[in-house]
Amino acid sequence: MNDLLYDEITHDIQAAAGYREAVPETRYHKHREYLSYGLPMAELWRIMKAYRPQIITEPLLARLALAARLLARHIGELGHAGIYVLARSTKDLDPQHFPYLDQRMDDFRSWSHVDYYCGEVLQPLLKRLPAETLAQLEKWSQSPNRFKRRSSVVVFTRKLGSSGQYTAECLALCDRLIWDPEDIVQKGVGWALKENMKAEPELIVDYVKNLRRLGVPSTITLYAIGNLKGEARQQVLAVK
Repeated sequence: MNDLLYDEITHDIQAAAGYREAVPETRYHKHREYLSYGLPMAELWRIMKAYRPQIITEPLLARLALAARLLARHIGELGHAGIYVLARSTKDLDPQHFPYLDQRMDDFRSWSHVDYYCGEVLQPLLKRLPAETLAQLEKWSQSPNRFKRRSSVVVFTRKLGSSGQYTAECLALCDRLIWDPEDIVQKGVGWALKENMKAEPELIVDYVKNLRRLGVPSTITLYAIGNLKGEARQQVLAVK
């Protein structure tokens, strides 16, 4: 690994944060495990984009080692920096790297790590390696790690979710998680349903109505109907 590059990235992030000590961020992270320098994300991305030319010229193994070292610090901004490095490497990854990706998720300390990872790493892999990625998502849906469980459904959000391309697979994984006790997993399920509703409104609305009949946590169903308005929303809420 390029130790100098690691040192420069961490130094610039810490300097931009005024060399503040990383402390628990409690406004959005109730478990107090997300340590943060308090650096605005826009400033973090400015720093990382400046390093992009150096990052992409590193060999794959060096990039993977750099990402692992940044994530292993268990500090929010450095974790995001590590995922940024991984996102510059997705075209070079193949199924033999899935154990590596699984290990990196053990170093996640925030739902925000999950969401960035899903959009920048897992979605490109799903598009390029659909069968292998779906098999890995199935494993993560059953993991004791709540961040991995959230990842298994949040990958079906944003444009990928609204495309409807993987709605059936999304619903199958949501089925596994509708009784999950963790708030961040419930919200992940609801978010995935909301995005897929854009492509398959009747299917997803019927699915959400059935969830309400079953009595699943309202966190899921309220997130899922976040974009519904007027009568359509009231019809879902009327289901008890």
